[in-house]
Amino acid sequence: MAEVLSFMDVKRQKDFELEKNLLKELSLRQIIQSVKSCLTPLFPFLQDERDVMTEGCIDFAIEAYLLGGRFGVFGYYGESMQSVSARSAREEEELRLEFFEYLYHWTHEQFSTFDKNTVYEAARKFIKDWWTEGFVQREKQCKLRKR
Repeated sequence: MAEVLSFMDVKRQKDFELEKNLLKELSLRQIIQSVKSCLTPLFPFLQDERDVMTEGCIDFAIEAYLLGGRFGVFGYYGESMQSVSARSAREEEELRLEFFEYLYHWTHEQFSTFDKNTVYEAARKFIKDWWTEGFVQREKQCKLRKR
């Protein structure tokens, strides 16, 4: 007898395979370097890579990378990065706001006069950089697979 699979099971398996393939190309050192270069000017206490805040930033970088990777196939088929970014704007904005709230939660306790706009811009840039990295990586994978 044949096994009956639901559409959701097949989609979940495909998503799992996609994420596994994307994460093979990702370097933890690259993420940590990105966290330090983007956020250390704002948060001088981000020195230890095993710090709770740094680990949270790593999680958000991975999520943004995977989000960009999910949309990278559209770039392979000729759509511009700007139009694909507009297509994923809702998910990207949700991730950006969660990351901003995460960062601001850690800063407002230590710096009562910290500027919200500065933190938001750092969060926006960080998420956008990792979204772009995932998009480009997925586009490369599609090109290599089709050859």
